[in-house]
Amino acid sequence: MQDKDPNVFSFMMQLVQQKYGDEVDATFLNTEADKLYNSFGDVLVRYFEPLLTDDQKRQFDSLVQNNSGQDKILEFLMSSIENLDAKIQQVLVRFRDSYLNSPPQN
Repeated sequence: MQDKDPNVFSFMMQLVQQKYGDEVDATFLNTEADKLYNSFGDVLVRYFEPLLTDDQKRQFDSLVQNNSGQDKILEFLMSSIENLDAKIQQVLVRFRDSYLNSPPQN
């Protein structure tokens, strides 16, 4: 299992607290933040994969299949996509808005 980026996971925990209140159950908080973290990873892949050339897609798929770890994958994306940080911010803002506007799960 790959280590989670602590900044991203912390952001996901803040989203859960923002949506459900600061008094949310700790188990639910961690479970929900974990789901969001994984979901956000999928969103990033779907967003960035079309921006890669066919050769870059093959390299990217190879990194993912070999469980290369988040750092190597991020390093590859940063070298392959211009303004990656700004694009990740845009995706993160849309992800946050989508989550906060979705109906709460009980």
